[in-house]
Amino acid sequence: MPTFENFAEFPKLIETVRALYRRRRRRCTWRDTPPILGCVQPRLREDGGLLESISARLTSSNPRLHVPHARVELEPGGATSATADPDLTRLTHDDVGALATVLFTIADRLARANRGAYRFPRFWLACWLMEHEVAAGPHPVRMGELRRALYERAVRPATSAVAAADTASDGLPGWVRALGMFLTPVFFRVRQSGRVPLLGGIYRWFRRKQPYMAPGNDSFFELALRLSKKEWSHEEPDQVARLLVNAFLEDLTVPFLGRGWIRRYRTTFPIVLLDGITRRNGGYTLLRMIAAIRNDTRKFDPLLLITTSRRVPPLAEPPVPDPDSADPGRALRRWIVRMPEQSRRRDIVAWVATITIPEAATDDLAAVTAALEPLQRPPRPWLRTRRAGGLIAAALLLAAGGSYTGFGLLHSHEHCGDGFTWLGVEPTTSTIHRVGDTCVGVTDGSNPMLLQGNGFDVVRATVLAQNERALRVHEQQPDRPIMTLVFLAAVDTAAAPGEEALSAESEQLAGVAVAQAVQLAKPQDNEPLIRVLIANTGPGLQHGPEVAKQLGAMAKADPSIVAVTGLVESRASTATMIRELAAVGLPTVVANLTADPMESVSELYFQISPQNMREAAVAAEHVENLLETGTQPFGRPIERRAVVYRSADVEDVYSQNLAADFEAAFAKKGFQVRTVPFAPARPRSTGKDAGAAGREACDAAGGVVLYAARGPVDFQGFLNGVSERCRDDPPYILGGDDVTRYVANRPVSGANRSVPYQFLSLATGPEVQSEPPVESTDFYAALNDLFPEESVIRSRTLDGHAALNYDAAYTVVVAVRYLRDNHVQINGGTVWRALMSVTDAADARQSYRGVTGRIDFGGTVDRRVPVDKPVTIVTFRDGGPDARETIVCGPLTDPDTPQWCPADEAEGAN
Repeated sequence: MPTFENFAEFPKLIETVRALYRRRRRRCTWRDTPPILGCVQPRLREDGGLLESISARLTSSNPRLHVPHARVELEPGGATSATADPDLTRLTHDDVGALATVLFTIADRLARANRGAYRFPRFWLACWLMEHEVAAGPHPVRMGELRRALYERAVRPATSAVAAADTASDGLPGWVRALGMFLTPVFFRVRQSGRVPLLGGIYRWFRRKQPYMAPGNDSFFELALRLSKKEWSHEEPDQVARLLVNAFLEDLTVPFLGRGWIRRYRTTFPIVLLDGITRRNGGYTLLRMIAAIRNDTRKFDPLLLITTSRRVPPLAEPPVPDPDSADPGRALRRWIVRMPEQSRRRDIVAWVATITIPEAATDDLAAVTAALEPLQRPPRPWLRTRRAGGLIAAALLLAAGGSYTGFGLLHSHEHCGDGFTWLGVEPTTSTIHRVGDTCVGVTDGSNPMLLQGNGFDVVRATVLAQNERALRVHEQQPDRPIMTLVFLAAVDTAAAPGEEALSAESEQLAGVAVAQAVQLAKPQDNEPLIRVLIANTGPGLQHGPEVAKQLGAMAKADPSIVAVTGLVESRASTATMIRELAAVGLPTVVANLTADPMESVSELYFQISPQNMREAAVAAEHVENLLETGTQPFGRPIERRAVVYRSADVEDVYSQNLAADFEAAFAKKGFQVRTVPFAPARPRSTGKDAGAAGREACDAAGGVVLYAARGPVDFQGFLNGVSERCRDDPPYILGGDDVTRYVANRPVSGANRSVPYQFLSLATGPEVQSEPPVESTDFYAALNDLFPEESVIRSRTLDGHAALNYDAAYTVVVAVRYLRDNHVQINGGTVWRALMSVTDAADARQSYRGVTGRIDFGGTVDRRVPVDKPVTIVTFRDGGPDARETIVCGPLTDPDTPQWCPADEAEGAN
């Protein structure tokens, strides 16, 4: 093909093109829009081939170096006037047709892979509309026909995919296929309306973004009808032309918005080489429209248009002899200076940089032009490659994953998760948080970190499973009321799993779990179902107020939370906790507390165990009965003297109160009584310890030694002191009910074979009675079935924690059943009143025989402790309890109760 590069300024022209076609920055602005290089060749017909020469230098056999461009050689298009057109003659519809032909040819070539693989959805849609003929008829009919045609055009590229989808959907239900057939047209109708952001796409651009042809009725379909064949000829030609060119430029601009990580990052502007433009073949019209649109919108577009013509476009002026105009570099610099001002004035020549191309030189410049560096596509910046995008995405994912992991583990730690809860692998609850090393809050059993330990894990998992089962049964049998009990612990979760306190609380919760299982096994529609929540307030109930408020808020949201059970020791902090729970409207039904002051702490407080005053009265009557024989149970003489050993810890309400009750009860019987405090091991304090107190107790030989302190640790030290000094002649020792916690630890208590003693127990397990009651036998059988003991380290039948807590839970069940039978709403307030109805007073017949004895609150508002609750006197000798010598002091009406046993003052009310 002919080329034309044998003129002096050709190297400068190539350098000018080199300066313009390269992209300088990622975010291009209006000022980055390249000019239109209008190459004026008076001898164009004789010296053609200039643009072919430029195209040859843009072309490379290496796809990586090839610069995407399109060269279009236009036909003259008929004779044109030799005069200039300074006033810009108005466009005709023929001009628009020629313009559309030129643009379509350019778009077709730029769409090819080696030309840039550009896509022109807006421009091609406009061209399709201008070629689509809509039959004559009423407006609604024509509109419907056009919508169907647009729908068919939209789905036509996916015909094969649709056919494959139809084949794959043969096995789908008919209603699914029918729904798909209905929704597909609806989807395209909504999309083509252009009314929905993100969904409308190119249709929304026609409706909202292009400024030239008003859509009419704010509808794309109205505009589409006006652009259809035989209709657009009624529109203003200039507006139609601007719409076409604007759509073309928009389609070229969109690919430059990407960062290069998903869409290809383009390092060169699209170059269009338009050869031989005239006023008839659409070339001048294209220049006019591009300049007008750039002046109007002042938006960036990447099109670098290079034209050749015999006259100066777009006014068709004859070339002016000017040496400077033949220098491409100088022409470009002059354009840069004048463009902003001319564009503001909407001057049509603002975007055209005119370069006059002289005749061919007489000298051979082949060597000079051959030395020019080729025009090559610059490589993409590494950060704008897809590989970089992948690495950046991977780095961001790693950073996000690391941050998520870090915050997740921190959240898991703060909320006492086990490291997996934040991933959703295991559930956790936001109602638990960490304070120091202790987990505080409430869980349904799903959080394993609240109370840890092998024994507790088994009980917790059982409670969680039964909670889920209870909810399922309630869904299946909605008439069965569901009640939620809160088991309240006061454990330091950082303590060793083998801690005595944790073992006691584990046994307590096990008793509640048995009551839960018993209720689940009942088929009756009126039997309540039990759901259990586990709460921990930390060591010494130090976070009790916080947990109480939390439970109050939960109870407001869930009225099925009706009562709180648990609590191991009678301390000042325990009384505070009970008051906090009462303040939020939750009654407390405790199993193990025996201190007398606890009953007066709150009217919402109930207890299952007898009070210390009853224990002391039973002890005094028992010793008084021994005095009639003159000897104590171990065959030694006994005198009317007593020494009470208690804890020096003033916060230990249990020890202080039991010691005072012992002193009062024995003094009432005429005993000479003195009280001796000693420093407990927990909390640690200075002064005489339990061992020293035991050695001192040897001086009380012949009298009665009453032990009113804590069982674990301290009672062992006390016995060690006795054994060290008077193993052969120990005093008669009678311990309070907390001694059961020491006795239940078989390896520890079994090692003592030299010092016999008796202790008071609140439960009558099979191990301490020759013929245990059937309620006790059945309960421990169920307990062992649900939680088989894996060792004999601890005897659950000796300390009675499980049995007492079973009775506490079942007492609430009796109250809820009473409310259910009387059609009363179930919540904390109504359960509190119903608990007082657990009595046989006034022929109520609502008391029941529990595992640890009959539960009867006496039928008075002031009494919330069972009447004549059994107290068992257990004899320990030769390393274990002697069931043959067990004495049970219950109601005097019980044939197994000795007549010397005391009766509560409320007995006459029964």
